[in-house]
Amino acid sequence: MLTMDKKNELLSELLLTQVNVTRQQVSKATEKKIKSNLGQFFTEPRLALFMSSMFEIDEPHIRLLDPGAGIGILTTATIAQICRNEKKPSSIDVTAVEIDTTLLEHLQISLESCRALCVKNNIQFTYSIIHDDFIKYGSTLLNTNREEKYNKIILNPPYKKISSKSETRVTLREIGIETTNLYSAFVAISKRLLIPNGELVAITPRSFCNGTYFKPFRVDFLNDMRFRKIHLFNSRTDSFRDDDVLQENIIYHAIKDLEYKDVIISFSENINEEASTHTLEYNKLVHPNDEDKFIRILRDEEDLRVKLLMEGITTTLEDLGIKASTGRVVDFRTKNNLRTEPDDSTVPLIYPVHFQEGSIKWPIFPADKSNAILLNEETIKQLVPKGNYVLVKRFSPKEETRRITTAIYKEDQMNTEFVGFENHLNYFHLNGQGLPLDLAKGLAIYLSSSIVDCFFRQFNGHTQVNVGDLKSLPYPPYEIMIKMGAAYNDRFPEQHEIDDIVSDLLETE
Repeated sequence: MLTMDKKNELLSELLLTQVNVTRQQVSKATEKKIKSNLGQFFTEPRLALFMSSMFEIDEPHIRLLDPGAGIGILTTATIAQICRNEKKPSSIDVTAVEIDTTLLEHLQISLESCRALCVKNNIQFTYSIIHDDFIKYGSTLLNTNREEKYNKIILNPPYKKISSKSETRVTLREIGIETTNLYSAFVAISKRLLIPNGELVAITPRSFCNGTYFKPFRVDFLNDMRFRKIHLFNSRTDSFRDDDVLQENIIYHAIKDLEYKDVIISFSENINEEASTHTLEYNKLVHPNDEDKFIRILRDEEDLRVKLLMEGITTTLEDLGIKASTGRVVDFRTKNNLRTEPDDSTVPLIYPVHFQEGSIKWPIFPADKSNAILLNEETIKQLVPKGNYVLVKRFSPKEETRRITTAIYKEDQMNTEFVGFENHLNYFHLNGQGLPLDLAKGLAIYLSSSIVDCFFRQFNGHTQVNVGDLKSLPYPPYEIMIKMGAAYNDRFPEQHEIDDIVSDLLETE
């Protein structure tokens, strides 16, 4: 005869299997364009169950909010998890908010199944389905001060940029939220709807952890929320593989509390693999004196060693007199000035495709990109004078060996007075002029090292390498940078040579 615990386990598995079948059917039936417009990507039930396991269920009455509920996967997983617990609440009240009309019937079926499971466990279950845009719904609650506060919120918010002139942006500003993406807007509203000591579990892109765009969000979130658990996947594609989502995602559990406690950091290759776990002091996750509130996720002892080593480097780009900028040539805005074949009327135009083993190979034939740009009154403001520049790709997929990919543009490489750097590049310069060659070499070697790569990954979790990220890095003093450059002759060093050069010079400081 089956025990009650075994019955609960079987019923929970059946419930999750049913919702997973629905997820696959609805996902296949929904056009990619519609998904993209809504920023809609369904959570796999195994992932949802993992997320819901982060909650600390010890209250007699649960008020659960599921923003952007979809077909109810996250709520279903949470109810299944609660019913498996030895200690169960007396009542659960769910508010599920969903804008997509085509999903409402599926959502109701899921919630009715949750009700049936709760009845078998003597838990009073009620629910409300709100057919509305969560940003409008949440802002209305906040503006009217209605007592619709929750002690548990679980969400997989939509991923989509918010136009600066959109109605959504205006609505958010009216409730004191300044952010650039729907996912961070959903989280910002959600945390305002939490009661003190309420819990929030979310899966979102990791991009909010750093960068200028998300600074207002980080400052706002960390004002009254404290991370308790963070999980990372080494694979970017596993979390939403059915939908071809390529963001690097992060799962986090945070509590509306002012107390700083150690944070549990875990990571795995994917949802099927056993996770590695360690505990991180809170002030190592978010440095108390960091005005930008970068969230630095250290995976293991090696990450901690690198962080401590890099924190011992105190020189900034500003101290070195070096500046970082983004390439000025936006090719689609100046198509009439682009040329595949260079001639006397053009100057070189450098794209990421011209990078080759730390140097620039130019021109390239056959070429998918232009090799040159006309020199005239229209383009002169987009160009820089000849000189030695360190270039960095702005977009660097996680799967590449290094996140920061560099190349040196040398002053004597081309017989021209100007050069154009395309907008997918960042470049280092001295007040708009080139760098001394040894300094450029040293800078390129330093940025290409495994130490910098490891440190950079601790706070940068997306495919972009922004100027703000480059400015936030610590840099060796000028004389050390020159010594690094002196080790680079005509050939860009191999990775092990770069690492030896940088480690020897940094660790002897």
